Amino acid sequence: MSTLAIDYGTKKIWLAIAVEWIAFPLSIIATKEAFSHLPKLVKERGVDTIIIGIANHMDGTTSDQATRTREFQKKLQNLLPKDMKYIEWDERLTTFEAKNAVDPFGKDPRKAIDDVAASIMLQSYLDQLKKS
Repeated sequence: MSTLAIDYGTKKIWLAIAVEWIAFPLSIIATKEAFSHLPKLVKERGVDTIIIGIANHMDGTTSDQATRTREFQKKLQNLLPKDMKYIEWDERLTTFEAKNAVDPFGKDPRKAIDDVAASIMLQSYLDQLKKS
């Protein structure tokens, strides 16, 4: 079985997949294509767990983006197998971490940063599992 991370955005969704205990960027899809693309991907990859990034405010209060992400997740749950496991994961600092990982000298290759951010979110989940 497999674990998929979803970093939801209103225009694009960044996906990362776990292979063994390592997270890798998978793809970027248009948000409007998510409900046709994700069920196929879940089936093809044997996904049984979805990590969904929640970007609350730094003080922990719910952001508008977190609310939109949860609404997206509810719609997705209606399309995917009922036994799918969903885990909300704090993604507040993943873009910052990704920017430093991709280019510590401050250049901004935006696409790579977003790809890496989804992987960082998934890797932090995988690392937490190994500690448990």
